[in-house]
Amino acid sequence: MNPEAAEMAVLHAAFTNSVVTDALHLTGGQFYEPIRGDMWDALSKMRAQNIAPDVPTVLKQLGAKGDQAKRVADLLLDIATDPSIPANAVHHAETITDRAERRRLLSDVIPKAEALLNDTNQPLDDAVAHLEKGLAGTGGLDHEADALMTYEEFIGQPLPPLEWVIPDLLARGERLVVTGTEGAGKSTWLRQIAVCASAGVHPLTLRTMPPRNVLVIDCENPNRIMINRFAELGEVMRRSHRKPQNLNIRRFPQGIDLGRVEDRMRMRRLCQITQPDLLVVGPAYKMYLGGSNQREEDLARIVASALDGLREEFGFALILEHHMPKAGGANRDLAPIGSSLWMRWPEFGLGLKLVEGDGLNFNNRQAEIIAWRGGRDDRPWPQYLSSGGAGELPWIDKVGR
Repeated sequence: MNPEAAEMAVLHAAFTNSVVTDALHLTGGQFYEPIRGDMWDALSKMRAQNIAPDVPTVLKQLGAKGDQAKRVADLLLDIATDPSIPANAVHHAETITDRAERRRLLSDVIPKAEALLNDTNQPLDDAVAHLEKGLAGTGGLDHEADALMTYEEFIGQPLPPLEWVIPDLLARGERLVVTGTEGAGKSTWLRQIAVCASAGVHPLTLRTMPPRNVLVIDCENPNRIMINRFAELGEVMRRSHRKPQNLNIRRFPQGIDLGRVEDRMRMRRLCQITQPDLLVVGPAYKMYLGGSNQREEDLARIVASALDGLREEFGFALILEHHMPKAGGANRDLAPIGSSLWMRWPEFGLGLKLVEGDGLNFNNRQAEIIAWRGGRDDRPWPQYLSSGGAGELPWIDKVGR
């Protein structure tokens, strides 16, 4: 795609959905046409001020008058009717960045280096140094030099105290992936964790803890089941004079594709609104839609990268529900299905496996918790969960209570 078409496509995406400006790292100076660059800067500034863009507000933001106002209005009409697809905005932004860097090299770096090379009175090292600095881009090599630390500087960095989201189990910024055999109750357990944490109750010890802002994004379960199960958990909390008032829930029963910029921005907006301390999301296989030529490794990397970006920005602890392979019978591995990335990615990986035995049913059962990867720290995860019984939580740690 040529630069003009790419710039129009990005502006169309930002004008129709201003959240785009949060996801694309562009500045107006990277646009080939100055008026389009000014337009991008105006839309970005309006997004920061929570102003929805339309023709009058953009004109006001740009301070356009007279002939300039007519040019801006004509450009806005072209932008609004541009036929490009907003989901491709990331690709178009890459085109804009690529062309801007090429223009910078051709107009600034190369001519100056060429002049130095042709001037035999100038040391060769000066020309090479100028070329290296120019190829690194603004702040390139200088930034790397500033970020470099000696051994003493690195180990001497002041570290903030560990901030627990769930005391002794999960700290801010940490990731837990949970799998389980069919009917083992992993979704039930994750809902319980969400409700308890939001109500200020430790989901295993049941001791009082600070209430947390919790965001649940469910990509699989039917609405009726979700309502009934959350209502049951809320009733248990109510009997102990607690309420999951810091819990927000968003369903995507059809799934969500984190390979699409629109869906990534949707997730980011949910995090912006709720500012979660804990994000409970999944299952992973319904968070991407890959083509027939995409490898599991690539698809897993898309999901992991999107979640890591949100985790880095908002600082929440993350619990991801995942599925395990169906083949292998009762003794099959509890490790996540698909890419081996899921084995390497989280700080903790746990699987729930129902314990078989006579007389066990939905209200009288036990699940073994098996770590399918070595944790990056020692945490007192329970070895078994047991049914709580009437009026209690679905899963309790009888040993740890």
